[in-house]
Amino acid sequence: MDLNTDALVYFLVGWGIPLVVVGRAYWKMSAEDKADVRSDFSSWRFISTIGFISAGTFLMHVASLLGIDVIKISGISLLVLGGIFNTFNQWKDSKKKSILVIALLSFVIFTNL
Repeated sequence: MDLNTDALVYFLVGWGIPLVVVGRAYWKMSAEDKADVRSDFSSWRFISTIGFISAGTFLMHVASLLGIDVIKISGISLLVLGGIFNTFNQWKDSKKKSILVIALLSFVIFTNL
């Protein structure tokens, strides 16, 4: 297992900075806002759409960092599941946006293969 230095820098900047910013904003919230955020983030709709897409992207970045293809395959699987669920949820509101989601996720998966 060889650690890719370029991927490490991208990983730390791409995941570290947003994590610190979101964490700082969360700790500044009031108690009722924190409860609203926790309830929103624990809903099945959020987990099945944004959660799967974020987890899949995270696993794909970890796979490129460590050079392990099994992690990359599981990341792509989560990304595909998140895209499918997101398309179904978005289809009710706007058919154009749901097709755009599929097109963008297909492009992301294509560039990471």
